Amino acid sequence: MLFLISYLTLSRTLLLYKGSENGYGTDVLSSYIIPVLKNLYEDYDLVDVEKELPDLSEYDLVVTCYYSSKMRNAKIYLKKLSEYVLNGGKIFVINNLGAFEDPSGDSPGLSDINALLNLIGVRYEYNWRQEDVLDLKVDQEYLLKRVTLPVRKSFDGFSIFSPTVKVLMYAVTSRGNYPVIFYGERGGMAIFEHAFDERGNAVIDLGKIVRDILLFNKTNRILLLKENTHVKKTFENALFEVDTSPRYPLSYYKGVVITEDTLLEREDVKNYIENGGSVIFLGKGTHSITGNLVLEKKHLYIPENINVGYHYVSYRPAPQDAEVFMTVDGTPVSWMVKRGKGTLVYFPPDLLEKWSRGILFNEFLVSSGLIVSPIVNVFSIFFDDFPLPSYGIKHDITGTADEIFYYKIWWEDMKKLCKEYSMRPFTALITSYNNKPEYVGFLEFLQSRVTLDFLKTLLEAKDVNVGLHGYNHLPPLQKNWNPDELKISYKALKTFLNELSKSYVPFFFVAPNNEIDKASIEILKEIFPSIKIVGTSYLAETETSEYEIFEDVLILPRTTSGHYPVQRLLVETMSTLLNMGTFHYFTHPDDVISSNRNPESRNWEYMLGQLREFFRVIKRNYPWLRNMTPEELYDTFKDYFENKPTIVYHKDKINVILNSRAKLPRYFFLKSDQDFSIQGGELIYERNGLCVIEMKERKMEVLLNGG
Repeated sequence: MLFLISYLTLSRTLLLYKGSENGYGTDVLSSYIIPVLKNLYEDYDLVDVEKELPDLSEYDLVVTCYYSSKMRNAKIYLKKLSEYVLNGGKIFVINNLGAFEDPSGDSPGLSDINALLNLIGVRYEYNWRQEDVLDLKVDQEYLLKRVTLPVRKSFDGFSIFSPTVKVLMYAVTSRGNYPVIFYGERGGMAIFEHAFDERGNAVIDLGKIVRDILLFNKTNRILLLKENTHVKKTFENALFEVDTSPRYPLSYYKGVVITEDTLLEREDVKNYIENGGSVIFLGKGTHSITGNLVLEKKHLYIPENINVGYHYVSYRPAPQDAEVFMTVDGTPVSWMVKRGKGTLVYFPPDLLEKWSRGILFNEFLVSSGLIVSPIVNVFSIFFDDFPLPSYGIKHDITGTADEIFYYKIWWEDMKKLCKEYSMRPFTALITSYNNKPEYVGFLEFLQSRVTLDFLKTLLEAKDVNVGLHGYNHLPPLQKNWNPDELKISYKALKTFLNELSKSYVPFFFVAPNNEIDKASIEILKEIFPSIKIVGTSYLAETETSEYEIFEDVLILPRTTSGHYPVQRLLVETMSTLLNMGTFHYFTHPDDVISSNRNPESRNWEYMLGQLREFFRVIKRNYPWLRNMTPEELYDTFKDYFENKPTIVYHKDKINVILNSRAKLPRYFFLKSDQDFSIQGGELIYERNGLCVIEMKERKMEVLLNGG
């Protein structure tokens, strides 16, 4: 238990006072700040700054409360605070900065003071005076009690230059309006006695200000309390920030992922759930079952109940009031229960794999009361191994020679299918199945005139994009190829294609057997600098099996392949469609004669029918998905990863902001348990509580309760 407590050590706040001020600072901090920190389950240290200044890097917020302006080593104090804020810390000053003068005579200058204050959006100049406050402009949400006016108050030379700083109180005098209580992302100030009345009682809610500073700019951030690649990548693919140790109070996070039962009994975790948080529990199972695993449509954003196949699952039994996500032979193995305003999701660790990432994220969306999550909103269709060598061999399952089946039957049927669903296919040329790690010419591809003539036509076609699938089908891995031999084979391939078409420039490359390492991508780019997309396999566990931009190349793992059964195709598609709004389908013309890809020896008509049904289901249930050219696909993914939106949650709205480099439109999942309206965007799809939003302007607002 002691280990678990240290394992979940929350962020900490440092409370500083001056011991020489006879309890002034401790009284204010104890009355107004400490109760809020306790409510947030924020650890804190109460320290006399005149005795010590702890290591500030251990704290996420520093709150100071001083009456006097004198401090020994004031310059050092201000310098340490400046470095602290520069490194991501926050500071809230109550009453007095406390370090204007040093009794030793080495007092700070304007530059020392502004070095700190400028970082929180404040400018300071010497201008202390007293004036009559004639009126107050106060944010009523923070007002505790009204002040009898007029009243004489002290002022100093503070002015705000940052437009992001929120002013909670302006003091109005005959000379103008002065900001006296304010805060922003990196902190704020409650200057002199303006936060208190003549009896010393707070008139403004200082605790609420501290809470807001701690939770400022609440955004898409997940706390993952035990490192797990699948969970981390699931949320990172959706552009969430993932903390593997607490940097903020739990209430800052959109979700918390835990693995230990004892953490569920902690008061801070229970309080987090009760107040609207979403906890995903990956606890070890107490029961086990083997049978058919089914994704249940009722509580997931899927088109139908989907049979995943035969699985062994160690699980936790679902409570009576649970909403069920997955079952094995009717027994719930993944579920959600509501607790207060929040939710607890149970996901069995046995099922945490790449295929299930989308399901996990889908369960998180369902459990969330309010979430805006970026999506790519694009899918692609790759005809892998096409054009390919043919050998004049007649196969019983096709009833005709391979070249006739590939180029007269399969190709024509697939073109019709793509036209039917408004999809533009990409093809990936393979010139040899002779898997020697060396260049040996192109005789294998050239033995059929039909194959060669087809390739010539395809290279000049305007409605099909032709890419490469390697010189041969031996995966370009360092363990397979000598780098010099790999370069020679690629140079030969480039020369061969140049003989067929002077205008052809390849834009994408599909790795043979979906395997390639990053060193081989660099060799590929050296010979084919025009290549911008490299296709791999999502279900693999290699260095190139995740979506990423590597040296200006999009690594694009395929998620879905083959022709049947439809249930398997849907499972594979959901792995990323429900996570980041994308999937990528690969098929091969020789699937029908492959025992691995056609284990039931189905004929082509059956396989084509299954594939048509798959695309019909996808089109009907996810009509917002966009099909793109390779260039569009590359630009969309590159923009998605390199120009992340800023998503900020407020009490009554959500702001989504894009930088000037980002391209429009952008797309998002929205889950909301409140009515909403949108400015700067449009709702383009809604089904069972899941919405898809198109962002049309660089700033979009989702206004809650109708705005």
